[in-house]
Amino acid sequence: MNRAGRVLVYVALSLGVALALAPFVVTTLASFKTTVELVKGPFQPPQVWQWQNYVTAWTDGNLDRFFLNSLVVAVLVVVPSVFLSAMTGYAFARFRFRGSGLLFAFLLLGLVIPLQALVIPLFYLLRELGLLNSYLGLILPQIAMSLSFGTLLMRQGFVAVPQEIVEASIVDGASSWTTLWQILFPLTRPVVGTLALMLFIWTWNEFLLPLVVSIQEEYWTLPVGLLNFQAQWTSNLPVIAAGSTIIFLPLTVVFLIFQRQLVEGITSGAVKG
Repeated sequence: MNRAGRVLVYVALSLGVALALAPFVVTTLASFKTTVELVKGPFQPPQVWQWQNYVTAWTDGNLDRFFLNSLVVAVLVVVPSVFLSAMTGYAFARFRFRGSGLLFAFLLLGLVIPLQALVIPLFYLLRELGLLNSYLGLILPQIAMSLSFGTLLMRQGFVAVPQEIVEASIVDGASSWTTLWQILFPLTRPVVGTLALMLFIWTWNEFLLPLVVSIQEEYWTLPVGLLNFQAQWTSNLPVIAAGSTIIFLPLTVVFLIFQRQLVEGITSGAVKG
């Protein structure tokens, strides 16, 4: 590629980054402004940084409670999902049994069936089980919905590990359980990290399921809590912007910390068959 071509590529990438970051920059700046300053211009920095907007959103909007709920649900979804996906992915990657291909295809149906098609029967099922307005009602369905993608990703990661390593462990007397957790699982850490990060982001941003199964405010997560918060503070956009920033800031920090591992996981094991 010649110099002109590289310049065009860099310009296109820079424009893409600017367009992607603009909403976050505008929202973050708005969260530190007064309503009058917000009208003057979205990119104009505030004259005095209004940290009180965050205090108002955190306390008066009960975002402290919703933040804790989101954190508890995300952790309790991600950890079991990763370990269950590792076991199912290992089974489909290293064992051949009758109907394994059909069973794997059936499991992958979870990738194409939208939550909107399942939410009504899921609501009635959780109601019959007495799991509405509970952490289990928020956690168990999301674990189940995570297994399709998690199994696919972990299977690809395990398939990418050379067969000789597995055969050597068997010769040394390692059981299937030992091979999985002491050999294959550590070797696929980039894929495991990628899966954990993506499940955390999806769970943190999940809106429809918590909205349907959590009628009581005590079990609302941040996206649902922000909807109610926005209805109460419609006339105070800076406070709403502060609440929005509280939601996406943890995800931004987590992504920046683990971005290298995410890229490594996607490019190493996740795309190899």
